[in-house]
Amino acid sequence: MKRLVLPLAALLLLAGLSAPAAAEELKPGQSTFTALEPVRILDTRTTSTPVGPGGTVDLLVADGLRVPQGATAVVLNVTATGASASTDVRAYPTPIGDEPPPTVSNLNVVAGSTVANLVHVKVGAGGAVRLRNQSGSVHLVADLSGYFAEQAGSTYVGADPRRLLDTRDEGTPLPGGAIRHLPVAGVANGAPADATAVVLTVTAVGASRTTDIRVWPRRDAEPPLVSNLNPPPGRPVAASVVVGVGDGGEISLRSSAGTVHVVVDLAGWYVPTTAGSAFHPVTPTRLTDTRTTGGALGPGEVLDVQVAGSGVVPFPTTAVVLNVTAVGASATTDVRAYPTPVGGAVPLASSLNVVRGETRPNAVVATVGRDGSVRLRNGAGSVHLVVDLAGWFAPTGDGWDISWPQCTTAGATTSSLPTGGAFAVVGLTRSVPFTDNECFAAQWGWASGLPGEPAVYVNVNAPGPRDSADGRVWAEVCGTGTPTSTCGHAYGERIAAYVLPRLPTTPRGGRPMVWMDVEGPYANGPFWQTGYAGAVAVNRAVIQGLVDGLRRAGYRIGTYSDRGSVADPNNDWRAIVGQWRLLQMQNWVFRSPDAEPRSICGPEHSFSGGPVVMAQVQPATNPGVSYDVNGLCP
Repeated sequence: MKRLVLPLAALLLLAGLSAPAAAEELKPGQSTFTALEPVRILDTRTTSTPVGPGGTVDLLVADGLRVPQGATAVVLNVTATGASASTDVRAYPTPIGDEPPPTVSNLNVVAGSTVANLVHVKVGAGGAVRLRNQSGSVHLVADLSGYFAEQAGSTYVGADPRRLLDTRDEGTPLPGGAIRHLPVAGVANGAPADATAVVLTVTAVGASRTTDIRVWPRRDAEPPLVSNLNPPPGRPVAASVVVGVGDGGEISLRSSAGTVHVVVDLAGWYVPTTAGSAFHPVTPTRLTDTRTTGGALGPGEVLDVQVAGSGVVPFPTTAVVLNVTAVGASATTDVRAYPTPVGGAVPLASSLNVVRGETRPNAVVATVGRDGSVRLRNGAGSVHLVVDLAGWFAPTGDGWDISWPQCTTAGATTSSLPTGGAFAVVGLTRSVPFTDNECFAAQWGWASGLPGEPAVYVNVNAPGPRDSADGRVWAEVCGTGTPTSTCGHAYGERIAAYVLPRLPTTPRGGRPMVWMDVEGPYANGPFWQTGYAGAVAVNRAVIQGLVDGLRRAGYRIGTYSDRGSVADPNNDWRAIVGQWRLLQMQNWVFRSPDAEPRSICGPEHSFSGGPVVMAQVQPATNPGVSYDVNGLCP
């Protein structure tokens, strides 16, 4: 691990001590939320022109009026009504050219029905978002409830789902036209008093007739002309809602007709500081589909969807925005989304309510749990689940990586730790495999107190026989002659066997992400095989052996190496393994010196072809800083 060690200046902290958690400054690519009074911005019924098959609507959202130009994402409630055929509707950033639509869906509609769903959608070309209808014709309605921008606003705090209201417990459904005010902030089991908005799941149960339910910040004014969910008679329907906190820390709910029971579950909230997590919108992408992988979930069965440390989502992620679609339910059921727990606890709150044979979507803002995962649980019968990603939340600010250079000369304790920061990666080994970082326990304890979950890095090499711990292991495995890929793989497995019993548990009770430090070959190490035909193949086999050993134990794995410059593609990775491509493995890249980590994000900086999710710089021109700085890529 390349690192800079300068005078410690004001960053000295003794082992066992830590600075109070402080709000970090926003960095480029980190967006905060501003809640708005909900307002209708699209209704194709007013022009009597539905959207035809394959038709699109580019909706200007960042117009500089309600939503500032340069906004990164918006929160909409999109309703499809009057469909002439079964179809799906997709919401995504308006592309620059004729790019194909993403293979996702936001609403699934059968002929004649009305379906609504919440979407967090990245703003695209011209400040617009695109709505696309797949089949037949359908009218589309869009209501705006807030936006994200790289400016002062509110950050997100996720929570284990908890129930705020169930009118069935009171025995009195909500009558048509009546307004129910619900305290959500500054109350027991609710959000803190300073919350600016809340993320809810609102479920309508036992509607006596077709109705719509609207949710808005409590005000001394008429209800807004919007809707959040449209339940048919007798059928349970759930919808996610992001709503600003109104007067007295309350929100308001209203049903338009008949009577209906209402259940409200709280998933998280926004606070008016940078102490929470910032949003990173993405072009929507499919994460899993049990129709093609894994099979339907039976009654009580769970699916743990790994999100943090996978794909484009980095390991310190605290929450994700998902669209979960239930398909082909064999019985009426509910699906619950919640942080993967250490044990088997199941929250009371539900995220999705489905009747037999129905295809039903719902947006979920899900807090990340153990092993970077979100758990989905089916209540009854069997059902397929489809999961799409729209964005992720991570702590504001940048992170650190530390290891043995921050130890004392005696090597027994940690001599210095950075102040503040969003997250940290801690070195388990000392420059080479089979040699411990003596300060790891103290450093891991410090890293576990930062807002983002910590990760571990381990050293890997192919040193050949030499008078060192790693060299002696190499000689045991590969002998003293020209090595083969087979023995190289076995050496990598030996590294995994050394590392596994030393890996710690994360604050969430799971396994940390493990980064492989692939650097060199340098004159003083790390050493790799060079100078003979097959050397690159042996180096690849070593890395593959380490990967295989860690994956069998269930660990998420990424690779750290030098990207070099775009103009000069020569770098450590190519010197060690040539043009080896690991397209599914996350990249953590470094460049020294450089003042802004995000300047080396992007696919052009990937050394292995995998997504670049984090960048390290060594800010030698920043006085008083003696640690590598790591920025999450937007």
